[in-house]
Amino acid sequence: MRRYSVIIVLLLTLTACQRQATTPVNVDDLVATSVSATLALVSTASSPPPTAPPITVDTPVPTLPPSATAAVTLVLPSSTATASATPEATLSPTAVTGDPRTALGSAAWRDTFSSATGWNLGDDSFTRAEIEDGQFVLTGLSTADGWRITWPEFEDAYLEATIRPGTCQGSDEYGLMFRVPDIHDANEGYLFGFTCDGRYFLRTWDGEDMKSLIGPTADAAIQAGSDETNRIGVWVEGNEFTLYANGTLLAKLEDARIPDKGGFGFFIGARKTAEFTFKSDEIAYWDLP
Repeated sequence: MRRYSVIIVLLLTLTACQRQATTPVNVDDLVATSVSATLALVSTASSPPPTAPPITVDTPVPTLPPSATAAVTLVLPSSTATASATPEATLSPTAVTGDPRTALGSAAWRDTFSSATGWNLGDDSFTRAEIEDGQFVLTGLSTADGWRITWPEFEDAYLEATIRPGTCQGSDEYGLMFRVPDIHDANEGYLFGFTCDGRYFLRTWDGEDMKSLIGPTADAAIQAGSDETNRIGVWVEGNEFTLYANGTLLAKLEDARIPDKGGFGFFIGARKTAEFTFKSDEIAYWDLP
């Protein structure tokens, strides 16, 4: 009887073990799942938090206003006011007795171009300068103004040149440059000129900008057109400039931008005519009384 009891107990035990068995587990799948979970945890722990994209800021660059059209107030001879940057005024020539050339007598310095002494000849980017048959020949190679300066310097004087333009039209221009502080660089100076169509103007150059002091103004004293000879002259006394055409007063004004003595010479601008050329048979200055 005891033997049967032991057998029954053993049978019950085996049945209980079989009920606890589960579906077989693939070990490779278990390992892969574990590794994947571990990598995910490592990735989450080590990845930096997202950052905002960089912001690009465009800083505006200030643009300088053009200065080529700046003008000054014209001053009558009796006024001592300083020139100021205001719109151009109507010119009112004041009475000056006689032709300065006649009134002043013999010139302090005079060049009739019997030689090339004192002039830089040849070509540059803007002009071509030559001496031919006792004449200074200047050709414009650009629509921009170009110049040639000679060696003497003065502070106060009457400066005049005789100029005959060749074939020209409209705003082709020529004239005198004066009060040039450095004759080797010519990075400053005043430009008094005539246009082919019979207007006069006065500008100042500061090495970067050309500023208008008197805009192009028509006057019957200027001989307009091709091959017409003009005497162009400027009376320079302190900060006061008096402008002449063929001995006739055109205008007077004051400007203190370049107050000291300097060199002088010719300038040309081929605004309309390619290689516009003029010839001069004399340039001279007179000391003031």
